[in-house]
Amino acid sequence: MFLISLVLLSAITLLARVPSNYTYDQYFALYTLGATGTAEHYFPGDVTDILPGATMSWYVGVYNHMGSVELVKVLIKILNGTMIGPDQLNNMPSGRGAFYEMTRLLVINATWTIPLSWRVFNATKTPNATTIHSMVLNGYVLTENVEVSALYGYDFRIVVELWVYDEASGNFGFAWDANGVERSVWNQLWFNMTRTSLIP
Repeated sequence: MFLISLVLLSAITLLARVPSNYTYDQYFALYTLGATGTAEHYFPGDVTDILPGATMSWYVGVYNHMGSVELVKVLIKILNGTMIGPDQLNNMPSGRGAFYEMTRLLVINATWTIPLSWRVFNATKTPNATTIHSMVLNGYVLTENVEVSALYGYDFRIVVELWVYDEASGNFGFAWDANGVERSVWNQLWFNMTRTSLIP
């Protein structure tokens, strides 16, 4: 009886020392992995100067650590080096429209993995620029919000943004509240397309 009482008193003492103002650490994690499911091998042969028809296999992941069920949307955009990208300091998304998006309801501590298989379907080259006209993503040919040019074919980028549904406004937003602070998350991968065929 003494030992049982000692264990109970010790447990109560330990619980009493836990700070009463403890807050759950709220956050979303967003990541993009390469063909092997690691942070490498994003491009064939690890060469970022790609050709139309070369297939990239990526995995986009979203982890929900908000402490509640959340409705989230992943937006995929293509930009060049001069277009304004997302601004995490001011929680502003890129003004460029998405060419692909997916929505999912995420339970607490759930991870959503999205396989992306993409390639440039049609691109043209002029003496000083390369223009991408269409892409294939997961078997679908996409043209809306795809057309973009880059000087000499350098500094294209795929931008991945996470948007979260806000019940108060009834809309998805790029920023959300986590422990009383406005947060946002995004990432990007850069590539070049200095050639549109194997012939220079």
